[in-house]
Amino acid sequence: MSGILGKAFSVIAVFAVTWGSVIFYWRNSGTVPTGMEMLAYLGLLPVGLSSAGFMLRNAGRSMLDKAVDAADAPAAADAPAGATVTAATATPHPSSVAVLATDMRLGVDMDADALLAAVGALPRPGLDGRFHDRDGLPLLMCAAPDLDDTRVLKAQMGAFDTRAAERRAMALLEPVADSLLAQALLALPELEVAEERVVAGLRRRDEQVVESVLAIELLVPVDWSVSVRGFCAEWLQGRAEASGLDARRFTVDIGIAADAGEVWSRVQRIADAVGQGTPQWYLLLSCSSAIDPGVVAAWLEENRILHRQNKEGMIPGEGAAGVLFATPSLAAAETPRLWRPQRIDLAPQAVAAERRRQSEALGRALLTGLAVPPEQVQMVLHDADQRSELAVDASAAATAVNPDLDIGRQALALPVCAGELGPVLPLALMTLAHAHAVAAQSAALILGVSAPSQRVAALVDFPSSHDPSADSLSPA
Repeated sequence: MSGILGKAFSVIAVFAVTWGSVIFYWRNSGTVPTGMEMLAYLGLLPVGLSSAGFMLRNAGRSMLDKAVDAADAPAAADAPAGATVTAATATPHPSSVAVLATDMRLGVDMDADALLAAVGALPRPGLDGRFHDRDGLPLLMCAAPDLDDTRVLKAQMGAFDTRAAERRAMALLEPVADSLLAQALLALPELEVAEERVVAGLRRRDEQVVESVLAIELLVPVDWSVSVRGFCAEWLQGRAEASGLDARRFTVDIGIAADAGEVWSRVQRIADAVGQGTPQWYLLLSCSSAIDPGVVAAWLEENRILHRQNKEGMIPGEGAAGVLFATPSLAAAETPRLWRPQRIDLAPQAVAAERRRQSEALGRALLTGLAVPPEQVQMVLHDADQRSELAVDASAAATAVNPDLDIGRQALALPVCAGELGPVLPLALMTLAHAHAVAAQSAALILGVSAPSQRVAALVDFPSSHDPSADSLSPA
């Protein structure tokens, strides 16, 4: 609307100036114009001037657009062939969030510290007699032993039924959620006690205005029913209040994630929001389980599971994990921080060598943008499983970042011992990175190499050792 008014004002201004000038000239010179002269000077002349002005303005804009495109062309040409930087990675400067606490429960019965200690000889999933392939042979599984899968969800919840995958995942989530909710309670500042005062002989209570400063989000697989997700929201709300959190100070949301890539996108958005203090604290949880007859049957039908005739398949796993983020200014200097994860999208036709080169370049670019010395990275955590091609990609990316790394002792492939974790995988990797940063006082690099069309790199370290505020991050 403002554009139309502007054009109308321009036309009116041209007519007013033209008419005023012509009439002033005629009066001073004593000229008596004819009808054709009046038409030409008072009609055609202002119309022509207006048209010429619009043509010159459009031509100027076209030339300016071409100049901008020409300036942007060299930057686009510098990007690697077959790769594009996602819109979410286009930040002018790197940002970080404090990682106050982490926790996880996986099918492999080991916590983060135990897994890091066993990095050179990780346990492997075993054969599970409850599940068989088409030839009747048992399948490899990574299932939590002696798990009471009815602790949170029952098989029948009155108005709806549940699946084994949902029950097992929620049973694994319960201790993780309780632990991190207790940490959130400790992190949040205490509320001032409302005081009672006597005003005009009447006793009144000054109620304090309480702001919502903590966001709690649970990510579950996309195949969970709406009824189960609704129960999860009520259950999580109740657990938070039971932990001592004031209901006015937090919100609860249940999201869905199809794979680890969607979780990394969510972590990017959380890093942007929490880094700016809106909200100031964020508890991100996730749980998933593939230890379910229906899930195993579907994977067999789709030829996704590892068995005798499919050596490139996946091993079903299960787990729950969570990370408590906070605005950096609210955390102590010795608190580990997660630098905003960086992602690149690969072209569908990219060959293995190109994907490997992109993995190497992304890790190096992340450290360069953050001004982190390569020797500061003393642990690499990645999502490569038992497939040899992924293991080679992860190893190449790790050595490209720090050539002095001992891949046998300083690189941990979580799916090799924990199986397929779905949306839990990124949070479990961050839990391991946080545990390493606290124990070793050094940086841990997280690499995502398993997705065929995406590569991910993230870093957990202590930012007090360097100041990247003056560096621009450009992973491509």
